[in-house]
Amino acid sequence: MKLRIGLLGLGAMGLSHLHALRKLCSDQVAITALCDTNETNLQAARDVVPAAKAFQTPDELIKTPLDAIVVSTPNSTHARLAEEILAAGKHLFLERPCGITREECRRVLEVAERSDRILMLGHELRYSSYFQRIKDLVAAGEVAQPRMVWTREFRGPFQKKAGDWIQDDRQSGGCLVDKNSHHFDMMNWWVGARPRRVSAFGGCAVNRILEGRHQVHDHATVSFEYDNGVRGTLQLCMFALDFPNEDLEMGIVGEAGMLVTSISQIQILQWKHGRHQKEPIIHQVWAKHGEGWGSHLGFDEIHQEFIKCILEKRKPLTSVRNCIDGTLLALAAEESIKKRRIIEIEE
Repeated sequence: MKLRIGLLGLGAMGLSHLHALRKLCSDQVAITALCDTNETNLQAARDVVPAAKAFQTPDELIKTPLDAIVVSTPNSTHARLAEEILAAGKHLFLERPCGITREECRRVLEVAERSDRILMLGHELRYSSYFQRIKDLVAAGEVAQPRMVWTREFRGPFQKKAGDWIQDDRQSGGCLVDKNSHHFDMMNWWVGARPRRVSAFGGCAVNRILEGRHQVHDHATVSFEYDNGVRGTLQLCMFALDFPNEDLEMGIVGEAGMLVTSISQIQILQWKHGRHQKEPIIHQVWAKHGEGWGSHLGFDEIHQEFIKCILEKRKPLTSVRNCIDGTLLALAAEESIKKRRIIEIEE
C-alpha cells in the first residue's frame, strides 16, 4: 500500500515538492490531500493531482487520514505546525527553518525527540553527492585541520511570496534565517563543530518592500567562531546577479590546503599548501540539479530519502538535532545586526 501524503502550503516551494514526489516517488506514495489559503495556489496543485482532497485550513488537513505531511508554509508557522502534526501521529517533512526564535527551535527539537515519527528538515544540500564529496574530502584529511570556512552569495532579490511574508522578519525570521540557514548548516557540517559566537552587520539598501523596521536585510556580512576554534564568514548581497546567473561560492581552508566550490561546473577546486600549483586539482562530481525552484542540488534526493526513512524507520541526516545549529547561528546573526554586538550562542 502506498504512503498517503498531504501537502500544506502550495506556493512555489510547495508545488516543487509536489512535482518532485510525483516524479520520483509515485511507486511508493499517493498525494491524497492539499491545503492552501490561496485559492490560486490550491487550484494549481489540484490541476496536477485532481483526485486529492482540498482543504483551506491546516487543522482540516492534519485531521485527515494521512501517513505524512509536507509543510511549505511561512516560517512563523513551522513550530506550531510541527507540534500539531507530530501529535497527530504523522511523519513530517518540514521546510527550514525549524523556527524563527531560539525558543521555537528548542521546542521543535523537544517534540521531535519525544516522537516516534520522522521529522526531516528541508536542508536538501546535505543530500547532494556534490556537497557530500566536500564533506568526505575534509574527513579524509585533504585540508588537514580546518581553520576557516566561508560562503559568498551575490544574487538577485527574493521571489515574490503571498502577502510578502518573506520580507517581514516577524514572519520569516529574517533574510539570514530564511535562506542562509542552508549555508550555515553546510559549514557546520563540514567543520563538525558547534558555532559559539557571532558578529554581523547588515541592512536594506535597495530591495525595500515594507516600511518600518521589520523589512528584512538585502545585504549582510557575518563572522562567527566555532567551539573548536575554527572561524567562518558569510557575505550576502541580494541586489546582484539574478537567477540563473547568481553567484554562490563556498569553501574550507585548513593547514594543508583549500577546497572551493565551482557549482556551475559541478566541480570542487583543490589547492594544496607547499606545492607550486598553477592550476587547482579538479574533482569532477556527478550530481544532478533538482526539479524545484532554483534547481537546487540535493532537491530530488531529499524526497526519495524522506520516503526511505519512513519505510525503513530510521532517523534522517537532516533531523532537527543535526541541523538546529544552522538556524541558531542565523538567528544569532540577525540579533547581532539589530543589537550591534557579539552574540553568544547558547547550548
